[in-house]
Amino acid sequence: MALVKVIASDMDGTFLNDEGTFDEKAFQAQLDEMKKQGLHFVSASSNQYQHLLELFKNVSGPISYICNNGALVVDERGVIVTEEIIDHLVLRKALEYLESESLYAGAEIILVGRNGTYCNLPADSKRFKASQYFYENMQSMRDLKLVFDSIYKLDITWEAGGVVKRQDEFNHKFSGQLAATSSGMNGLDVMVDGVSKLSGLQILLADWNLSFEDVAAFGDNGNDFEMIDAAGEGYAMKNSAEDLLSRVNSVTDETNEDQGVQKQIAKYLG
Repeated sequence: MALVKVIASDMDGTFLNDEGTFDEKAFQAQLDEMKKQGLHFVSASSNQYQHLLELFKNVSGPISYICNNGALVVDERGVIVTEEIIDHLVLRKALEYLESESLYAGAEIILVGRNGTYCNLPADSKRFKASQYFYENMQSMRDLKLVFDSIYKLDITWEAGGVVKRQDEFNHKFSGQLAATSSGMNGLDVMVDGVSKLSGLQILLADWNLSFEDVAAFGDNGNDFEMIDAAGEGYAMKNSAEDLLSRVNSVTDETNEDQGVQKQIAKYLG
């Protein structure tokens, strides 16, 4: 087993169980030991920074955050080391495209911004209320093109139908400007082209004078592939989506329900 210095983990379906929790007492002990041994822990997620902070509110210790699939990166001191904002004209074109093409009909669209989140669903709908778990300060907007916040990411989900064709079509249309990646829950995350959990991790590694060979990475979905593939030790969770399992060599012994990541961390700490 290689000497791991950085542990980077996706959250939903990976580090967290299906109830969205983890063993806080055990992880606090692990975080204390990681600090002693000079290891770094990175929460690498498509989620918003505020949501990730809430997840870890009952543990204390150095955690770095790759948020919004790499569009916002905050180091273990709480310092923003990079943020990638979608150009407003490009964002407008993307919204017009999503609204006009029948392939994307019925899409729930959330714009994740610096100051808030904005959604095209009525505030009294079930899907709006369910989305509030993941997003702070969410507002219902009749026309998302009227949002003038700095936007990190589009979160697009559908109640039915797959994402592969939708992803391919979107990426063809906005090649070089925006990139869509599957996020699980029948959805796509859209960021500035070139932005990913991999690019976010690369920035943190440069600050620490470390390389991907020093990383153990964990994930369960398509938006985790690049990070897992680049890591010295990259794992798909046992419960991962089939499209990820088919592309990754190493799979955890346990699922997210059985604390697969925390059990692997225990092995690294000895």
